[in-house]
Amino acid sequence: MTTSIHTNIAALVALHSLDVTSKNLSATEKRVSTGYTVADAFDNGAIFAIAQTVRNNIAGITAVNSELNGAQGLISVANASLTQVSDLLTQLRDIATRLSDQSISSDTRAQLATEYVNLVATINNNLVTATYQGTNLIGTSASIGVIQDVLANQLTLQGQASTVGTVVTNLSVGLATSVTSAGTFLLQTFLTELNLVATSLNVVGSLNQRISNQVSYNSSIETAFTEGLGALVDANLPAESARLQALQVQQQLATQSLSIANQGPSVLLTLFR
Repeated sequence: MTTSIHTNIAALVALHSLDVTSKNLSATEKRVSTGYTVADAFDNGAIFAIAQTVRNNIAGITAVNSELNGAQGLISVANASLTQVSDLLTQLRDIATRLSDQSISSDTRAQLATEYVNLVATINNNLVTATYQGTNLIGTSASIGVIQDVLANQLTLQGQASTVGTVVTNLSVGLATSVTSAGTFLLQTFLTELNLVATSLNVVGSLNQRISNQVSYNSSIETAFTEGLGALVDANLPAESARLQALQVQQQLATQSLSIANQGPSVLLTLFR
């Protein structure tokens, strides 16, 4: 190989090696620091675009599940109210049974009637105050739509006023305390209202199960998206760490090679001594 003071081939080769090593080292350092093989569009435009779409889907599913969790809050409040009403109806039945006994005195009947009225008032209060974020599922007959997936499909929550709306009005204290109608009231009207509350409890329980199943499904899809995203852009940090150390050594060797190559032309000076 010709030795020249104008063109130092060895230095050019060493410089090219140093440039390549430095570029690879910079890319590896970026992977190690970010944890991604594709951290932005500069790394790989197509893969980054796909990753952003997947991230968008994950964000959408997270938002949907947040809304479904809110709907579960509405369902839980309705369930708590209806369960309490069902328990109070058990107490009310005890009183109505005593009132249907024609042998009790008028004073006793009056005392039982007062207790009966107070229980009905409590039942009414439980029904009208079962509100969650401004919505009372028991107090409306309308259906309430809740978003259930990223395609904006709606899960319908049916209001229960059409079922339990007659409970308070039909539990007439006059019928319950009448000597002649108390027994009929207990066996007909009261049992009808008791069954209506049980029906609403069943509906509310089914809605809660349906929402839970949807949240579970959405979470499974979100997990699948997350795994797919990781396969696309996540860096293998143990491998990148080993590569980083190797490149650091290569950079040092390339730097030393360049230094040695740069001393080549000075050898020519010995010819003129």
